[in-house]
Amino acid sequence: MGPSRELDIETKKKFRFTLNVTRSFNAEGGHSETGGLTTDGRLIEIGNHWHHVSMSMSRFNLGLHYQLNPRTKLALVLPYSIKNQSAEIEWEASNPSVSDQDAAIRNGYIHHRDETYRGFEDLNLTTNYHWNGFTSIKNDRITLSAGLSIPTGKIEPDPYKLGDVGKKHLHLQFGTGTLTPSFQVIYILPVNDLLSVQSRLSFRRPFYENKYSFLSPPETSTYFGIALKVSNILRLHGSWMVFRQGFGYWDGNRDRNTGMQMHALQLGTNTTIGRKTPLNISVIVPIHQQMLSTGDTFEHGILLSSSVSHVF
Repeated sequence: MGPSRELDIETKKKFRFTLNVTRSFNAEGGHSETGGLTTDGRLIEIGNHWHHVSMSMSRFNLGLHYQLNPRTKLALVLPYSIKNQSAEIEWEASNPSVSDQDAAIRNGYIHHRDETYRGFEDLNLTTNYHWNGFTSIKNDRITLSAGLSIPTGKIEPDPYKLGDVGKKHLHLQFGTGTLTPSFQVIYILPVNDLLSVQSRLSFRRPFYENKYSFLSPPETSTYFGIALKVSNILRLHGSWMVFRQGFGYWDGNRDRNTGMQMHALQLGTNTTIGRKTPLNISVIVPIHQQMLSTGDTFEHGILLSSSVSHVF
């Protein structure tokens, strides 16, 4: 999640193991629909209704970090996600016919289902470069990170083409299907011995289509916050976050289920378990979300994040 300064623990060890767990609740999406599906798989027109979809997700990021030298760190992170999806049909008409209801349920099933999806996402390789005393201001620090995601996550074929012929499909992706570069810069400015100002800019952009002719959307996030040192083993932090997802494209055609912007408040704490195990807990509360397209892009609910690491 957001950047935070290292706590006062042993830093001469070469290796660090990290585990980050993020849990999101009650993400909501959906779209209007007039299509139905017959028992023999033909698409037909029926009364207007709504596909309402809810999603909760757990993501586990397992990381191994190596301190190459005092300024350079290498990291390997493997994400694993569990996505719980539920879907239902909502009607505008008060008394839809039984045949329309059955056709809507059959058609809804090929689009969205009550189902749990599990899988590894794309493997991330990152190089981090730390520069203390970046400016003439004493003790400020900048961290530059360059990363590359390896396409290990499962990807899906064009769901719109499958849906147009009445075939079961999945909109969820566990990866981009491409080698995808990323970049991040973090700047920390101490105000005094107890208070520091922190900022972050992250950017990720695929540059070519995967084997199913899908170009994943670019993502940009910014962060600005403060951290308060309560003691040598406890810090509190708060920040304002802005996340923007651009548009994805299927064979050059915009994916109407991509494109959103979110403003959120993050509050959290950093502490340690023993001498070598930092613990970070935070909550992210979306304040404003804007969908940039007309599809069923999800509006996020509250996110909880916890991270633990151990040096050895």
